[in-house]
Amino acid sequence: MELYYIMFYNRLKTIYFQEWLMEAHHQKSININTGHFPVNVFNTDVQVFPPHWHERIEIVYVLGDELKIGLNNCVYTLHKRDILIVGMGEVHYFLMQPQKCDRIIVHFELSLFGSLANSISGRRLLNPLIPFCPENAPEVFSLHEYFERIILDIHLEIHRREKGFEFFLGGRLYDLAAGIIRYIPNEKLCPAEMNKQMKKLQLLEQVADYVDRNLYGEITLEEVSKYVNFSMYHFTRFFKDTTGMTFWQYLNNYKVSKAANYLINTSDTISEIAFNSGFNSIKTFNRVFKQIKGCSPSEFKKAIFE
Repeated sequence: MELYYIMFYNRLKTIYFQEWLMEAHHQKSININTGHFPVNVFNTDVQVFPPHWHERIEIVYVLGDELKIGLNNCVYTLHKRDILIVGMGEVHYFLMQPQKCDRIIVHFELSLFGSLANSISGRRLLNPLIPFCPENAPEVFSLHEYFERIILDIHLEIHRREKGFEFFLGGRLYDLAAGIIRYIPNEKLCPAEMNKQMKKLQLLEQVADYVDRNLYGEITLEEVSKYVNFSMYHFTRFFKDTTGMTFWQYLNNYKVSKAANYLINTSDTISEIAFNSGFNSIKTFNRVFKQIKGCSPSEFKKAIFE
């Protein structure tokens, strides 16, 4: 068995995932890892999160009114009860919007399925959005109802943790995987396409590594382009086409994500946090933070611990 994207799930993506979970936790959400199955289920209303990718399959179920999610180079606008499925190795992120939007997130790894993992790995989902359609006739099979019922059952079981819930979760996760294979239009990527996708992720990995190591200096488009052996023109196009956002948007989101983590988990001053997050001035820090999070760093910290 070969899971193609595991080699790219390194330290940086782990940091992204942990920061997201920490922020969600401090917003009175639940984050539970069963310890028996490779699955995480949690609620969050985090408004913005930078581009990231992982070997997990991620399912987003919207509880609020509207949620914008970037997936590869597309932006999806989801409404209450809509469902979005994010495949392995797909670049995705949450976009800033006026109102917070609560949602349920389910992450699960294909290692659960043993040799059957090959049936779902290395596939591109052609239509990852499952909208809620209230006008569906009750006697007709509803794709949305199928996935919604499983997601809510998993959420309820993992929250209650009653006797035997681990077996229930295992069965429900198999139902999710079966539903994706059977009902979601998808195509198996050929070796050439897999190689192309892996090279894209490898380049993004190099960019992320460069940003992480040079965060406290002056990062220029010229230098980061040279680091990945691209011209500035081709790097700019590659990054926007792959992630759906510009490099500068990515960089600011990354810095603000680090700052939010410091605000939650340290007692550092605002100026110390600004510097530790790669900002060279308090004014710029406050402006960029408010632009992305919708509030000032001080307001963010106050809201977290209220």
